[in-house]
Amino acid sequence: MQIGGYVAETSLAAARSDDPTAAVADYRAMVKALMAANRQLALIGNNLNQLAWHLNKDGAWPAPDIVARLLDRVETSVDDVDLAVAQVISGR
Repeated sequence: MQIGGYVAETSLAAARSDDPTAAVADYRAMVKALMAANRQLALIGNNLNQLAWHLNKDGAWPAPDIVARLLDRVETSVDDVDLAVAQVISGR
């Protein structure tokens, strides 16, 4: 997020609220949570790329049940982040 966009969004949140300080703190907390989730998903993406490299190299799935559980968890995590983004956007 660009600094100008953050300032604009927090200003709008403060202007719409009866308690501007709390509104800015809530918005900041949401942005921080999304940034943390983004970092975690980037790490997961890196691990998935490594897994794909090994699959392409060896042509075999290592422990298919573990890989399936991992992919389910990744999908759930992406869905959670999508929901959080939608909540932030709808709060505008």
